[in-house]
Amino acid sequence: MRDSKNRPRTKRAAGLLGGILLAALLAGSAGPSPAQTEDSDAPLRLVPLEEEAAPDETSPQTDAEADADAEAEPLVLDIENLAPPEEVAEESGANSRESDGAGVEVGTLDAIAADDVGLLDERSGGFADTLWQRTRRDIVKLLLPRLPIEARSPAMRSAALKLLLSPGKAPRGAGGAGGESGELLRLRAEVLARMGEYDVAIALLRAAPGGDFEEVIARYDNDRMFLKLDFTAACEQARARIDLSPDAHWQRALILCQSREEEVEAASLGLDLLRESGYAPDAAFVTLINAMNGYGEAALESLPNPTPMLVSMLRILGIQAPLNALDAANPALLRLIAGAADSDIGLRLAAAEQAEAVGALPAASVGALYAEVQFSAEERADPLGYSALIEGPLARAILYQAILTEDVPTARAEAVGVALQRAQEEARFATMARVLLPALQAIPAVREFAWFAGDAGRAYFAAGRWEEARRWFDVALAGRGANQEARQAAIALWPLVALTGQENEIDAAMLADWWQAQGGAMDPVAHRQGGLLLTLLSALGRNVSPEQWDTLLAGPLSEPSAVASPALRHALRAAASDRRLGEVVLLALLDLGAGGPQNAALITLGETIAGLRDVGLERDAQAIAVEAALAGGL
Repeated sequence: MRDSKNRPRTKRAAGLLGGILLAALLAGSAGPSPAQTEDSDAPLRLVPLEEEAAPDETSPQTDAEADADAEAEPLVLDIENLAPPEEVAEESGANSRESDGAGVEVGTLDAIAADDVGLLDERSGGFADTLWQRTRRDIVKLLLPRLPIEARSPAMRSAALKLLLSPGKAPRGAGGAGGESGELLRLRAEVLARMGEYDVAIALLRAAPGGDFEEVIARYDNDRMFLKLDFTAACEQARARIDLSPDAHWQRALILCQSREEEVEAASLGLDLLRESGYAPDAAFVTLINAMNGYGEAALESLPNPTPMLVSMLRILGIQAPLNALDAANPALLRLIAGAADSDIGLRLAAAEQAEAVGALPAASVGALYAEVQFSAEERADPLGYSALIEGPLARAILYQAILTEDVPTARAEAVGVALQRAQEEARFATMARVLLPALQAIPAVREFAWFAGDAGRAYFAAGRWEEARRWFDVALAGRGANQEARQAAIALWPLVALTGQENEIDAAMLADWWQAQGGAMDPVAHRQGGLLLTLLSALGRNVSPEQWDTLLAGPLSEPSAVASPALRHALRAAASDRRLGEVVLLALLDLGAGGPQNAALITLGETIAGLRDVGLERDAQAIAVEAALAGGL
């Protein structure tokens, strides 16, 4: 098993700052849920972090570390008790003041615009309330709906959530015109809903002092009810709104409710009327309604556009979603699929892993689902051997169970190394690292385990625990003189340490050792990884010398990766030059696209990270760099 320890693996870290409490996840899941903690490098989450803090078994905690852990506790924003709009207005500067001559400022608050409200101010982890200064309104209207929400990047999701939830004076149109009241707020809520954050979208709309959002809130509320399988409340709401709104959503909801309550004639008539009205539902809806009405089987080979309503219908019929539903499902739907206890466990695991990968599900929930999988006594007797015969989430599940039952630290470390290697081969390293964090924390960062430093360090970087990763780097450095595995681990971890540090100067000796360990720049893999490393270091402001760049000239001189459009790249450079923070974040996320940092071209990565740094978002830039580095094999 020791041959697995020296191979490079994958990654992902992210921004900062806390979470907003939503509904319970994986309601149908049972089994142990390992402990897990969050630190200041972890992505912003809007889902419940149900884990308890794991004890630190590596070393006594210093007062400074205890303070750091306290600061890193997830922020809980009480969305039921938001600050009144007047307070938001005052903090964002939407007020006028004058002196009364006695040194006391007096004045009246200006009316705050609906588009200016937010739930996450700068003190709570959001962006500065000046984020939209000098940005054109038409640009935001054009690009905000196109934010990529499906990227497997907690760093991107964290940045997107902060962008959508930060309060501040919204961009104005030509001549300073504000545009339709609340239109940008609606767009922000719409993206949040697509991200599966219905509760937060509703809270954001309710925080606005004015605006006609009743219909939108009701829609999101109805979707939320269907996601919770609360058909009584969802159907009661649909019957109440059918005469109040012409939106076809309520007609579809009523038809679903009529079918569920065996009002077959009414449901069939409603379906006919819906077709005649010009709002014909998609084929999947018709197929499922007919099946509920007893007019055929619910044979769905594809579900390219899953919605809360459609997925809840699958649950009524007791059938599982087609595999391609996972490709397009928003995170809330992925959570529902993962929690469907009567569905295929492989599908549930795939949905849970995908939801975790985009930053929308706690890793502990994935671990709890891994623990639910039933294996035979023969399979459990040789989990490493059996896992080598299969692939996908089931292989990760049996390795996870084996690690949980292993009490010997050395054997546990061996098993963790195998699990991480297998996950790397299937592009699930970061998720597996976060799921295994409690097991990692039970292995002390001491010289006895220097051979494990490479695996442990990369996993901690992937889990967003940068300080703990550096402890393993220090262990590897201390043991590299007498231990070849420790030396290899130190060299392998150095790029990630350099990316997450503050030093502008690059350790030339470590870089030289790293190049030598890769086999030199003429090796195709080494050339690709070297180009990635120098690009990321340079984008983060490190001083990369011309001689270091010249090393790459011996290899290929073109890159096959897709590059963002020239218009998008030009807009990003212009926004960064003018320090337009919100616009830079928006353009950077669009630049990276649905493929995320792991699939972006080097030039795209470099410009995106540099743009975020230009507007002062150093930690967000580093988080994206670490994700890209680990995905690229560094």
